Amino acid sequence: MRVQKPAAQAPSAGASGVRSPASAQAAGRTIYAAFGFSCTGPGTGTQASPYCSMQKAVDSAQPGDTIDVLTLRGYSSDESVTVRTSGISIVGIGYQAWISPIYGDVGKPALVLDHVNNVTISNMMLTSNPFEYGSSPAVKLIGSTGVTIDSSLISSGSNVTKSVDALTIDGASSNVTVTRSYLDTGFSRAKGRGIAVAQGASNVTLAGNILADSGIAATGVSALNVTANTIQRGCGPAVDVEGASTGVHLENNLLEDANPNTDYMGVYRDNCLSYGLGWDPDLVVSAGSSGDTIADYNDFFVFGSDATPLYSWAGAAYPTLAAFQSATTQGGHDTIDTKEAKQPQLRMNGSGSVDARLQVGSAAIGSANPAAPGMLTSDFYGVAPFTSRGAVQFDPNPGFAVALLAQDTSAYGVSLSPRVTSEGQMLAFTLDWGDGTTLDGYNASDVGWGLPPHVYPKLGQYRISLTLTDLSGNIVSNSVLVGTAGSQYTPYGPTRLLDTRDGGTMPRVGGWSTTRLKIAGNGAIPAAVSAAVLNVTVTNPRSAGHVTVYGDGDPRPGTSNLNYAPGQTVPNMVVVPVGADGYVDLYNAGEPLDLVVDITGYFTWNQSSGYTPVSPTRLVDTRSGTGAPMARVGAVQSIPVQIAGGAGGQLPGSGITAVALNVTVTNPGDSGHLTVYPDGQQAPTASNLNFTAGQTVANSVVVPVGSDGRIRVLNGAWAPSDVIVDVVGYYSADSKGAYVPVAPDRLLDTRASTQWKGGPLGGWQYVYMPLSAGRPDLIGFVLNATVTDTTAPGHLSTAPDLNSLGQYQSGTASPQPPPPVSSLNWTAGATVPNLVQTTGGANGIIDLWNASEGTTDFVVDLFGFYQND
Repeated sequence: MRVQKPAAQAPSAGASGVRSPASAQAAGRTIYAAFGFSCTGPGTGTQASPYCSMQKAVDSAQPGDTIDVLTLRGYSSDESVTVRTSGISIVGIGYQAWISPIYGDVGKPALVLDHVNNVTISNMMLTSNPFEYGSSPAVKLIGSTGVTIDSSLISSGSNVTKSVDALTIDGASSNVTVTRSYLDTGFSRAKGRGIAVAQGASNVTLAGNILADSGIAATGVSALNVTANTIQRGCGPAVDVEGASTGVHLENNLLEDANPNTDYMGVYRDNCLSYGLGWDPDLVVSAGSSGDTIADYNDFFVFGSDATPLYSWAGAAYPTLAAFQSATTQGGHDTIDTKEAKQPQLRMNGSGSVDARLQVGSAAIGSANPAAPGMLTSDFYGVAPFTSRGAVQFDPNPGFAVALLAQDTSAYGVSLSPRVTSEGQMLAFTLDWGDGTTLDGYNASDVGWGLPPHVYPKLGQYRISLTLTDLSGNIVSNSVLVGTAGSQYTPYGPTRLLDTRDGGTMPRVGGWSTTRLKIAGNGAIPAAVSAAVLNVTVTNPRSAGHVTVYGDGDPRPGTSNLNYAPGQTVPNMVVVPVGADGYVDLYNAGEPLDLVVDITGYFTWNQSSGYTPVSPTRLVDTRSGTGAPMARVGAVQSIPVQIAGGAGGQLPGSGITAVALNVTVTNPGDSGHLTVYPDGQQAPTASNLNFTAGQTVANSVVVPVGSDGRIRVLNGAWAPSDVIVDVVGYYSADSKGAYVPVAPDRLLDTRASTQWKGGPLGGWQYVYMPLSAGRPDLIGFVLNATVTDTTAPGHLSTAPDLNSLGQYQSGTASPQPPPPVSSLNWTAGATVPNLVQTTGGANGIIDLWNASEGTTDFVVDLFGFYQND
């Protein structure tokens, strides 16, 4: 409803006993009235001290004055108000300026206009007692002229045994206009009229109104215009013109003759008949009125088998429009609509729903007769131009559009946030997540959507589509292609992609420079690659430095993947995101050196091999005879390593496609390298770690498993070496764990006082790090661990903590010994990095042990995680 405040009108001569307009002041005052819990005391009629009685405000008004009715908490006045002063305006301020006599004036109208002229009522809620059905009309006009009621709610209470009209205009009233108002009799089956005009009334215009489950009745009226109303009729007619009425125009109205969906009691026609209320035609014009009545440009919606005759004209019923047009020459522009109007909620706390909003394709759209007597320039909501039949102009909703913002929430999960441009109204929506899952519902266009994230059953790309339909049937849709954040592993190779040494694939890498390396589309590697598993080796450096590996096009992170000293050969495994162009970057923060890069696998959205972590377990130690003979591996010889069914049964007996290991060489008799590869295949030229005589070197390895469930470890030196193999996880088609890369994040640096207060970690001490407490979906983490400032030789052991608070917090006097596995090894004074794949176990906490006699600084960076959903 519109909130409007009309200018004071010049009133005509008043009737006897009514205050005369001659007493009007040159400029009318504004008088304030309010009611509700916040209004106390009698008030003085000012805005700061409004009258708390509406009747007192009306009685104090003089012709030309305007009464502003303020809405306060409680908002309902329970008195019946009678206006006896002409030339005044009553304007509701806000949405609930409500007069409803429910206590002291039970059984009386909300508002009576008693022998007044030139009175305007606007934006008011006027209801007769809803608790005592059948008591009184909500508004009564008695002997009044020049009355305008606009943009108001008028509702009476009725039941099936007692019908009460909402608004009555007596036969002594004239020049009455009721526009843009909602009228309701409060009970769908009753025969109460929304507006009843008595015999003798004249010059009455009823235009742009919405009537719910009721109608308009007039008897013996002259100059009656019923124009552009939307009438959801009850058991009685939508419009009933009786007696000898003259100068009647019935045009541009939208008439819904029957609709059980909006009947409060269910089945519409049967209810009316069962209570003896009849089932009348839509438009009834008596024989005495038919000769001077024009009926045209009306739009009928016929609802199924409950339809009544459209017209009863001069006592004859016409069930079809064609029959009526042929017999009467009336209704030449009438239409039968095939599009049912929809139900807007018209006013909070004061009305139900009624079919009023035109839908796309309706015959009423833009088809009104603009020259019809009483036709308004703006519709029920104040929208102009007003060219449609019924009370509500069709809303094309210009600019109606939807944008979609999709974000990954987990490895398999995606959230959707629609951004809608529309007038504020409820929207019907159909959301298709692209995997066969749909969601239908309603949402207000001007509030947040709050859609829960959707978890896809499989990794991949999906097209999310959202279709919106507004209350007028306008439809917009949009879609967005999304990819899950998680991806799964496909073994590849090992295959050499880069070697800058003499005769290699590229020249020596320059100092403080970046080398681009093609991953996607290189050889048999597919184009849609999200991450790659690389073994990166630095050799022949002139001075100390480090190498950082990252996706091409991404900002270079402030972390490192491997550190080197002059003359060192240092390997490290890297799980790195692949840039959108299919490349990765290797930044050398130091003087020129050689780089060797081997790929052992890649991650894609295809459901390939998911990851399952295991408790770190030693599979092979040639020093003790664990899993292999107790003897060093011979020069240029290999040993098999049983994977399937190993690690105390943690590894399944079949189905493993690749295995995540930490491989260590120790006691080598000469310089060389280790190569890990699937059993049953020829050893590739790629290496997993390089060493010099007497050196202990560890490196992470992800390697495909042979068809026999085994891998092989080749000692590529010309002298025997001891080999240690620890398993930390495996990949298989039966595993769901998907990898989610993240921007490198430093979790720990014992050198930084802002992160760690304890300084270097003492010998045989550990740091416990909560990573996934309370998150069973996070099953593993990809870290890069670096030790530096080492004061004695040792190794790093990484394993899940067995206590939910960390072992040192458990109250145990003596902490458990470190696990019998290693993630990297060092000598005094060395800086050594290594990639670590680990799980937080049942408690989501990992322990990093300094397995040495000296102190050591730890630096730990997070590069990604594995997730089950």
